[in-house]
Amino acid sequence: MLLFYSIGIRLYHLAACMAAMFNAKAKLFCEGRKGVFEKLEKIFADDTSPRIWFHCSSYGEFEQGRPVLQQLKTQYPGYKIVLTFFSPSGYAQGVKEKAADCVLYLPADTAAHAKKWISVLKPSLAVFVKYDFWFHYMNELSNKNIPFVYVSSIFRENQFFFKPWGKSFLAILKKASAFYVQNSSSAELLKQHGIQQVMVTGDTRFDRVAQLPEIKFSDEVIEKFIQGDVPLIVAGSTWPGDHQLLAAYLNRRSDIKMIIIPHEIDEKSIASFTSLCNKKYLKYSDAEKHNIGEGQVLIVNRIGMLSKIYRYANVCYIGGGFGKGIHNILEGAVYGKPVVFGPVYEKFAEAVNLIDKGGAFAVADEAQLQNILNRLLDQKHESEHAGAISRVFVAENAGATQAVMNQLGKYLS
Repeated sequence: MLLFYSIGIRLYHLAACMAAMFNAKAKLFCEGRKGVFEKLEKIFADDTSPRIWFHCSSYGEFEQGRPVLQQLKTQYPGYKIVLTFFSPSGYAQGVKEKAADCVLYLPADTAAHAKKWISVLKPSLAVFVKYDFWFHYMNELSNKNIPFVYVSSIFRENQFFFKPWGKSFLAILKKASAFYVQNSSSAELLKQHGIQQVMVTGDTRFDRVAQLPEIKFSDEVIEKFIQGDVPLIVAGSTWPGDHQLLAAYLNRRSDIKMIIIPHEIDEKSIASFTSLCNKKYLKYSDAEKHNIGEGQVLIVNRIGMLSKIYRYANVCYIGGGFGKGIHNILEGAVYGKPVVFGPVYEKFAEAVNLIDKGGAFAVADEAQLQNILNRLLDQKHESEHAGAISRVFVAENAGATQAVMNQLGKYLS
């Protein structure tokens, strides 16, 4: 099966490079990987410091792993940290924030790349966030007796390495030094399949979002937009499926305001909302050209602001639930806000748990969205009660970072 996996990896990267002629993201994906080995060799040409390799798939995983990354930098200053990404969104943010000593794209997962990467980098430890499984890299780390761990992982029975045809991948999974998983069901599943090096530490995203209310944030455009005692929905990381319902809801109400931050901020994504909305809307980038307070909808077409904007909301709507799955609901919950999202959320333990507790609400169609939002916006005690549950939920689940760091020390001492 590894042969088919290797072929699939090469075909994927070939397709991405062909798509780069037409797609900006694909172009970044391909061009960012050019000369990666040369960059790595140049950076460490005369540097003999021990190194930690920290890998995230994308921006979401970067936010999830950030508390561990920060603690590694603080507690082990003698180590150089190389941070890698699979996708452009995470890479761009990592570079912007200078999040590590070196930030690079991860070369395609081929056996040759894995051997060269490990031989040049020579890490003392590799840390993978959540479940970005690159089997040639994992295999090579094991061959070189370099410990590698997974942080904030979550596992389900339907994942391919638990299938009869996935035994060769499961065999490589067993070579990991440790899995620090989010919940007991993940730990039990791994143990059923012969992986004993498991510890339930929780989800480090709780620690990351717990820091957000402490970050000072003020934005003149947003504060001018929300002036007046008008209920506000902040809709973040939204997709066309979300836009359809949100626009329909707004079209029925003139007594509320909405800030919407699409997951993709290109014109096509924005048009999937504006073409359906008959209310006055303004783009953040055009705010200076208009009286921002007169609009009913503000479309934030800038990245990096979403997690801070949720603080202004009465209700937070989290996008993605009408596609592959919801985005980070904890960024809204930490501010003590009720959170609402679409029906595809079963893979996200925090969403399931917060629904059970009463701090989150899932909607499957326009009628359900209207019912839930009307209740939360028009009945203040409803939203305050749900928001209080959300805030407590985040606080009670913090602490995963320290649990992980207590374990990582044995690989770095």
